[in-house]
Amino acid sequence: MNLESAPQGVVAGSIPLFAGHPARDLLPLDGIQGAIDAIWRGEGATRLFNYGDEQGNPELIEFLVKRLRRGEGLEIGPENLMIIGGSTWGVDMISDQLTQAGDVLLVDAPSYRDALHIFHDHRLELRDVPIDEGGILIAEMERTLRELEAGRRAPKFYYVVPNFQNPSGITMPKDRRRAVIELSRRYGFVIVEDDVYCDIRFGDRLPPSFYALAGGENVLRIGSFSKTLAPGLRIGWLIGAADRIAAFVGSGLLTMGGGANPFTAAIVAQYCRSGAWEAHLRWLREQYRARRDIALAALESLMPASVTCTRPRGGYFIWLGLPSSLRVDDLAAAARERNVYFAPGTGFFVDPADGLHHLRLSFSFLPLEDLRAGIEILGDLIRQRSR
Repeated sequence: MNLESAPQGVVAGSIPLFAGHPARDLLPLDGIQGAIDAIWRGEGATRLFNYGDEQGNPELIEFLVKRLRRGEGLEIGPENLMIIGGSTWGVDMISDQLTQAGDVLLVDAPSYRDALHIFHDHRLELRDVPIDEGGILIAEMERTLRELEAGRRAPKFYYVVPNFQNPSGITMPKDRRRAVIELSRRYGFVIVEDDVYCDIRFGDRLPPSFYALAGGENVLRIGSFSKTLAPGLRIGWLIGAADRIAAFVGSGLLTMGGGANPFTAAIVAQYCRSGAWEAHLRWLREQYRARRDIALAALESLMPASVTCTRPRGGYFIWLGLPSSLRVDDLAAAARERNVYFAPGTGFFVDPADGLHHLRLSFSFLPLEDLRAGIEILGDLIRQRSR
């Protein structure tokens, strides 16, 4: 791998176990090329080079609305959905529109580190709530809410990755989702549901989304093509109540910019409307399932018994717990000397100290031989340093 072709953050020649990117051989290059060719030959190709509708490409909105109504039974129309420039863009826009500096947010512990970074950029106060194998601990969430209420404060929203969470890989069950919705109604906060991994599931049907369970009330749900097509397209979507979507669409960002990525949105709309995305998803799930199985088998055979790991039913990530005698920063330094890089757990907590004995591995990006080799190196290093 040379520097010109290395994806974000990847050191050439390394084993990047941290990389939450689609593998190169899983990118649908021919299908995307076909979509580009079809648009290029069609009438009105010049519209690709102009500003677009503030709400986003109408054909893509129509496709997504029909898919969500058919696949999940959501009672939504075009007024409930807008196109955004990837999930990160959506998280930033929501933070900008719903909060001001000093406001309180609730997040999981651990939570998606790049979202935490955005919240820090907005100078928001983060209160993190522990999770277990079923997601956020409801009793702890309620305790935090009561504590805030006693100080005459309330969170603006709760940010959650409900399916195959980044970083832990866990999925929150239906009963906890309902309990969170009940707390959101009682304490008056919005639920921001970052659901970018829902289409990468390895079998079971997922629990209904927060949006579905709440009937769309006070929930903003983010989706993205970054994990199932290509992150460089920078295209996603946001679902919400019509008045909230209208407010976002009417923001200065959209009215000045002419919608999110009109050029690539038209390409993605063409690709999806041809049926290619659904076919690609069916194939993609099997590819990622195979990678997940290989990663888990390698962890089971190559890691000492003192290491724990989650067993995700979809997504990209496995969360490892290290023995208490081993700090993740020491392990990371040793791994770098062997040209192996992973995501230390410290970056996924409001208080980095809470992640000193955890790390995140991604099975989505690496060739299978590198995936196993990287896990083997980590296993050797953990054994050497935890004796």
